[in-house]
This record gives sequence, structure tokens and C-alpha cells, in this order.
Amino acid sequence: MSSAGTFSVQYEFTADSLSDAEQTADEIALEQTAELPLEAVPTELQYLIGKSSHLVQLSDKRFSCSIVYSKHVAGNDILQFLNVMFGNVSIKPNIKITDIDPGACEDLFAGSSFGIDGIRKLLSVTDRALSCTALKPVGSSPEALADIAMKATLGGIDVIKDDHGLANQESATFRARIEHCVKAIRNAEQTSGKKTLYFPNITSRFEELMNRAELAEELGADGLLISPQLTGLSVLDTLAHSSIDLPVMAHPAFSGPYTINQNSGIAPDIYFGKLWRALGADAVIYPNSGGRFSYSIEECKSINSRCRESFYDFKPIFPVPGGGISRESVSEWNKEYGNDTVFLIGGSLYLHPEGMETAVREFQETLLGE
Repeated sequence: MSSAGTFSVQYEFTADSLSDAEQTADEIALEQTAELPLEAVPTELQYLIGKSSHLVQLSDKRFSCSIVYSKHVAGNDILQFLNVMFGNVSIKPNIKITDIDPGACEDLFAGSSFGIDGIRKLLSVTDRALSCTALKPVGSSPEALADIAMKATLGGIDVIKDDHGLANQESATFRARIEHCVKAIRNAEQTSGKKTLYFPNITSRFEELMNRAELAEELGADGLLISPQLTGLSVLDTLAHSSIDLPVMAHPAFSGPYTINQNSGIAPDIYFGKLWRALGADAVIYPNSGGRFSYSIEECKSINSRCRESFYDFKPIFPVPGGGISRESVSEWNKEYGNDTVFLIGGSLYLHPEGMETAVREFQETLLGE
């Protein structure tokens, strides 16, 4: 745990013996701060070297320890915080982050602006899980995507997001896509009688991303979708601190190498449920167990818990399981994960023999318990 003026990171790593583990822990602490042989660090600066504690043997050659860092080495900068957390040692094999405690650096993080309660308020929905689908595929025209959005809205969907592969392709430019989809959704709401939120994908280079975020708000979008591992993690924080008053949904594209290895990288619940939450995501999409990705049910449940548990003053956020949920299985997943969840279904809705509107209506009825 961190103490006054510090933050801490918990690591797991491989070592041949307890003495080797003690050495590895000290090496991590030194590498992430001074990055010099200990003898070369001036005596008056050695207090800034990380301090290892709570070394525990987990299995035959696997160990865990916490390393406590001085807030001073983070330099009041989120990217430097991340660099200290997992900079050079991320390149070393068999080292994995299993927890973080921002401690004295808590004020570096904005946290989410909306979170669960804020998104529920936008929808006027308080007591059930939320439904979500994605507009796809890439290559579709704005009119075709808007038609899907209209039918999903007529069926009563809570959230429509762009597929993370929709960018600014000629087939459906960013502006045209939003104009058509917002119009279709707003019109269909008059028939459905309920609110549907639309999250266009703004993932791009930073300047263009911010331009798209502003344009999305101007054109009437209800939220924003980004892939933080592509944009850079600090973009979440930038959006949370900006004047753009829209919730942000984060997509896990490009984050696989960080989260799928059992012995290295960052534990998925920490990466998605703590770090992205602290950086400002209001909802986090993650690959659900049982689909075409590799997270276990235990990892998925842990991501959900991290998104919603008490964590400093950061708002609880929505976990958004996808990639392993169908209209047939959503009822069981709802029992597993609970109502503070956004269930993302794509292909299963598109494959319904009676079309998107009927598929969404059945999806919605399942979440309503009808």
C-alpha cells in the first residue's frame, strides 16, 4: 500500500529462489526510478529509488511484491506515472502488474465524468442492465448504417456505438455517418418512446480526434467511442478534463499483448477496470468469456468488480462485455454479471431471421425480464 507522498504498484514475476526474488524486486525498483547501478546513484538521491515490500511466494517459481514509489518521480504527469509503473520493466519477460494504488498521485487522474449513474440519467433507466449494439460493417454507406441505427432504436436499444473500425472512410465519412445516424435515431425515438444513445468512433491522431469529438457533440451525438491503446492512454484523461460534455466508451483494440499473457503485461481487471477508469472512461468494453477471445470467466468477473467497486473518489463505470454474448445467452450473463452492466451484442442480432428491430426488441425484453 502507498503512504503519504507515495504510490504503489504490485508486480508478479518469475524467480528461481527467494533470494533471487528479492534481487529481482530490488532490480525492478531501481530500473523504474534511477535506472543506474545503485553505486552510481548519488547518496542524496537514493531516497527516490523505489522500495520493495510484501514479497510473497505464490508458487514454485512465481513471486509477488509491492513497490512503493515517491510521488516526486511521477513529476505531476500522468504519462510519467505510467512510465514509472511499467516503463522499462515492461520489456523484461515474466513480469506482470497485478494491482496499482495511485495513492498520493490520485490527483493526477480525473476519473470518469459520467460513470454508471450519469449514463443511467441520460437514459432515465435505473434498475436494469443496458443493451448495446454496434453499427457495421466497414464499407457500408451512411444510409445503410443509419437504417441499422433506426431499426435498433425502434426495437428499443439503449446504446448504439460505431464499430471501432468505422473511421473516416470514403464509404461513410465521419460527418456523413453522424448526420445520418443521429437523424435516424432521433426520428425513431418518436416511435419507440424511449431514449437511445449514439456513440460514434472518434479514434484518430490527437488533433483530428479532438476535432471529431467537438463535431460529434455539435451534431447531436450522445457519447464518444475511442480505442485508448491506439490513441494513447492520456487521451482518456484529456477528454475527461475537456469542455466536451459527453460520456466516453473505451474499446480494447490493440491492448491484447498487454492483457492476455498469464505471466507478463498487466492483469486485465487492473488495466481495464482500474487504470482506464481512473483515466476517465465511463464505460469499458472487454472481450467476454466464451467467445472468440481468451479471457476466463474469473477474469471477466474481476473486470466487472474493478469497474464498480470503491476506488478513491472515482465514479463506478459500466463494464461492457462483448464478443461472447448472443441474444440466446444474455439472460444467463445478466444473472452472472448483474444489472450494472451494458451488454454488447453484434452478430447475433444481425443474424436474426426477422431482422434487427425484432432482434433488439427480444434483447430488450430479456433485460426487462419479460
